[in-house]
Amino acid sequence: MSGLLLSSLAAALLLATGTEGAGKNYVGGYLLVQDVQQLKVLASKASTLPVNRMWLSFVSPTMLYVNGSHTLVGTGLNLTAAADGGFAEVQQYVKQLEAGGVETFLSMGGWNYNCYPYLYMRYSVGGYGTSTPNYWKIQEFGGGSVSGCTKGNQYCYVCEPPSQHTSLDKSFSIFPEPAHSASWKAAKEYVTSGANGVAPQWNENMIPGQQWTDPKTGIATLVPGMTAYLAAGRNPYEDIVHLAKDLGCAGVDVDYEEMWHADTFKTGTGPWDLQQTVYKYAAILKNVEATIRKVAPKMKLSTAAGAVGAWGGNWWGGNLKGVWLKVNQAYPDLISFMAGGPNSGGVNVMTYDLSSNEQYHECPQPGVCQLDQQVAFYMNTYQQVPIAASVGYEIGTPAYPDPKHDPTHQLPLTTQMMDSIISQTQSSHAGGFFWEMYKPAEAGQATPTQLAQALCKKLLPGSSRCSGVIPPWK
Repeated sequence: MSGLLLSSLAAALLLATGTEGAGKNYVGGYLLVQDVQQLKVLASKASTLPVNRMWLSFVSPTMLYVNGSHTLVGTGLNLTAAADGGFAEVQQYVKQLEAGGVETFLSMGGWNYNCYPYLYMRYSVGGYGTSTPNYWKIQEFGGGSVSGCTKGNQYCYVCEPPSQHTSLDKSFSIFPEPAHSASWKAAKEYVTSGANGVAPQWNENMIPGQQWTDPKTGIATLVPGMTAYLAAGRNPYEDIVHLAKDLGCAGVDVDYEEMWHADTFKTGTGPWDLQQTVYKYAAILKNVEATIRKVAPKMKLSTAAGAVGAWGGNWWGGNLKGVWLKVNQAYPDLISFMAGGPNSGGVNVMTYDLSSNEQYHECPQPGVCQLDQQVAFYMNTYQQVPIAASVGYEIGTPAYPDPKHDPTHQLPLTTQMMDSIISQTQSSHAGGFFWEMYKPAEAGQATPTQLAQALCKKLLPGSSRCSGVIPPWK
């Protein structure tokens, strides 16, 4: 048989059986929960929604939850003024969603809960000279110098623009290294035992709510994140599992995007190495996995992965290139737990917020600049590893590049691009997901319902839910 025919047969078998080393086919949407009414409306239509998986976003990496306490207060997902922060309502709606065939995951992270404003400004945005994609923020808010980026302007608003009305002490967080926790210590030991080459260097003195002094500059800043888990002696990587179990969720999700960590703790002279971030991410995954095995053995684990995460070769900073590749090389059991087998929740590749700006080398190869081309390129890097991974889509105007500063290089998901990606790339992958279920689309762009229906018809052919819609919530 020809290679093309074999490839077509393999893709057909994948979609028919739902196996790419990773459980059944799924169409999923991340829900940025702003109001519990969203969940109520979705739960009421669970059996007809054009998705069969949903991620509730986001709990904080510095969350506190005591198993059995049945409260969302202290989790970063406090939804109502009720004493339990909305726990009882969310639990009820999760039960309805699960009964209606929609697997529900609890997601930890998201961009703001991954951003350390000072370090992201100093070593990511401002760490590679003035000719980088986001340096305009330093020029606009800091007078062209990193010294002009201060607490007063949220370090040149590198994490969020002024229009978002964020605050340094409440809006952001890091993924902590909870030194007091026995399970974190065990996760570190696991990572250290598998380290190849450079030894892990932990940063357990970087504690949310406390001052941390940058050894390179002598500047002290407040480490972002909530602090109650510290006083209670809790570990957020355990607590997310306990919370998901008590809510009745099918799984948990680790959305790790600490670019500041890679740029701050890189080694070498250029190209650099981000091995310390590989170690940190691996330890977080191991800590969550170990908790699942202990308290909820049937629970699934998923992760959001960077588009460049499986791409090998030189790393020149500013992203998380190769992190998932390197984790798979050193700790393959961590990836396989998420990508295949009974606990597989999926490796969800964020193949969006991409740019066609060749001035900053943002196309992966010359001429590979259109959205469908880039998605195909990046998903192929995961296939080559191989890591069974799911294709990511974003509704509406992308967050990057900045829609006001560089609108001409944005790559939104038009209906034409949606059709192209689904026909050309999605066929080789058992999962497709999108951000976000209630994000508005502009004229000519795919709406959440259009995308979910198209993915459903591709991945769940014949399912009655493929004609369903995502209902309005207000």
